[in-house]
Amino acid sequence: QRDGITGVSETYENLLKRCIRTALEMRARGVTPNDIISLCSLNHFNSCVPVIAASFLGATLSCLDPMLSLNDTVYLIKQVRPKMIFVGEESVALIEGAVKEAQLQTEIVVFGLSTVHSEFADFFAPKENENFRPVEVENNKETALILFSSGTTGLPKGICLSHYSIMRQSYNIVDVGFNADCGLAYASFYWISAHVMLLGVMYAGGSRLILPRYNPVQYWKLLDQFKVTLVFMAPSQAIAMYNKGRPDGINTTHLSELLIGGGPLAAEYIIRIRDILPGTNVSLIYGQTEIAGIGLYFSPNRREDILALCHKPGSCGRPVPDLTCKIVDPETEETLGPNQRGELRLKSPFILNGYYNLDSSAAWDENGWLKTGDIACYDEDGCLYIVDRIKEMLKFRAYHVAPAAIEGILLGHPSIAGAVVIGIPHVEDGDHPAAAVVLRDPQDKITPEEIVKYIEGKVDDRQKLRGGVMIISKIPTTATGKIRRNDVKKLFLEKNS
Repeated sequence: QRDGITGVSETYENLLKRCIRTALEMRARGVTPNDIISLCSLNHFNSCVPVIAASFLGATLSCLDPMLSLNDTVYLIKQVRPKMIFVGEESVALIEGAVKEAQLQTEIVVFGLSTVHSEFADFFAPKENENFRPVEVENNKETALILFSSGTTGLPKGICLSHYSIMRQSYNIVDVGFNADCGLAYASFYWISAHVMLLGVMYAGGSRLILPRYNPVQYWKLLDQFKVTLVFMAPSQAIAMYNKGRPDGINTTHLSELLIGGGPLAAEYIIRIRDILPGTNVSLIYGQTEIAGIGLYFSPNRREDILALCHKPGSCGRPVPDLTCKIVDPETEETLGPNQRGELRLKSPFILNGYYNLDSSAAWDENGWLKTGDIACYDEDGCLYIVDRIKEMLKFRAYHVAPAAIEGILLGHPSIAGAVVIGIPHVEDGDHPAAAVVLRDPQDKITPEEIVKYIEGKVDDRQKLRGGVMIISKIPTTATGKIRRNDVKKLFLEKNS
């Protein structure tokens, strides 16, 4: 692994040695295969060590994000009740407060200096006897990792992923043909993309370039400096990178894949990003934590996929190996054909075991298909398109309205850098679409009324912004760029109250 800030690198040999020492120290402090271990930290050289060490001991890992609020952290930590939690210095106060409020006896280990808690440096100090064999997993379908749903529309649920799920999906990174010689990683281990990147790069014998946070300006320089070959990115981050513009003198010929996932992105933006990254496979992908990673993709090893990638910029591609898809009318349960919109349902051996300590029966239909909650369709070539989340679909009178479609049109306006569409409740009509937008230039004099008129000439009647337009400085997002639509809706409701 390599540090994107300092340039310092670490070999596989040294990383393994530190992971073994950490596992030995964890075992000496009473960690067993029945325990849950947590991590709350930004990315750095040490953050992956307890992730690997916990797997060596057969313990279950459950990760938190440093960007979470105290209330959210308390809610999550109460669910999993970890025996030990490894914490970045920036998150010590957050975790102290959460552990106290949850009334837990969790041991806090700090990545850095502490006069109150254990220091992580003590964990990878040399041991007298470093002979070590990892715990053998008897059933690879047992839960190894608990991650949480994104919580963009409600309370997060603990998603239980098996050893097989994680290993199979991480191996898929190599199996499907992605070039993982150098993968750029900035998401914390709260997100499945971080785990897939870590293990996928290891399978490839490559290296991870580590960043604590996403920075669109810094990104361009790092792509060139470290010869990055593989990048995962959220739509909002891809837009931010494009809006910053490609600096002069940057070489990106080594960048094989830029994979954009975590939400919809207008095909026009995919085309624009491809224009500034010639030679790179820029594509939308579809994934979920519930399936331990990527579900839909275009393979760089298949000629038909390369052709489809060029001609279908709005598609997420075809299913990864061992994943089966179908489109279903969520109201009638009828299986739909090409170009018919319905809920995407999935079957695979690497789908989640269930939700931690919750009744998970509603996650599957009566035939054992996972309900993704995503509206999708597929064309005659078997390429799938994600339309929107079912929960995010608006209903104006008797008509369904997809926010992503309106957002794509808004992003085509030269003054608009970011957009999110939500529904404002209306007594008679149901939802009135409303948009919050971020301007490219804060000094731009464009008015909300002008944006409403711009949309009116380009959409159907049901898609008109009857709820109005609000110009904001920043769209609220989760740590990996997923839009917090409830927060946007609150802005409108507070303004109108």
